[in-house]
Amino acid sequence: MDSQNLAPAQLAIIQNLNRFRFLTSLHIQSILKQKTIRLTNYHLQFLTKNNYIAKHYTRTLGLGNIPAVYYLATGSIPVIKNFPDVTTRSIKRIYRERIRSQQFIAHALYLADYFLFLRSDSEKTNQTLYFFTKVDLEAHSYFLHPLPDAYFARVTTTGETKRYMLEVIDDTSPRFAIRRRVEQYNDYIESGKFEEATGHPFPTILFVCPAIASLIYLKKHLGRVHDETSLDQTSIYLATREQALSGNWEKVEPNED
Repeated sequence: MDSQNLAPAQLAIIQNLNRFRFLTSLHIQSILKQKTIRLTNYHLQFLTKNNYIAKHYTRTLGLGNIPAVYYLATGSIPVIKNFPDVTTRSIKRIYRERIRSQQFIAHALYLADYFLFLRSDSEKTNQTLYFFTKVDLEAHSYFLHPLPDAYFARVTTTGETKRYMLEVIDDTSPRFAIRRRVEQYNDYIESGKFEEATGHPFPTILFVCPAIASLIYLKKHLGRVHDETSLDQTSIYLATREQALSGNWEKVEPNED
């Protein structure tokens, strides 16, 4: 069965699972703006039955209301191959989706949460949102590698555009890894690749921290290196995961010694 035999909603589910990697039924219902979860579940059951997608679902006492988590199965590969800008890497990863760690899955689900918040907030403020996940960015060689979790832009009704790179830090990330990621952003800014390829100023960097402790550490580190690096050429904001989902960001300023 190929994509010509899929309903538009079923094809959209495959497209979004390719972009976000892991989604719950509630995420999918919200992303597709479907009125009822029953309709969403109908399409999910069809796709699961025909091996386009698979799911993780654990029945645990007291946790019966937690929705299943869906991901692409190997039957989706003929469909994915027809997507624009698809990469060989996108195809190969489908074979390994079923063995991803719980941390990886939680990371992907949080990104979907943030996208839905951002889309809702953009609609409330009459802004147009353009949102790109890692998978969307793979075809663009001028982006920072390893890729940011997302790149997005918001355009106001007057045509003003603000661009952002989103970095979500896992709660198990050691501090040396966080410092190395900051260095990678600094090196990328110094390279000038983004401005050269796009003609736009370097985007604002958003770091999402797992908790207050990691936010405080990163804030102090960025404050120390801010004026000694190219990081002072752009704006940097920090938030915990909960704060980011309410739009509560804190701007990084250089430390005053």
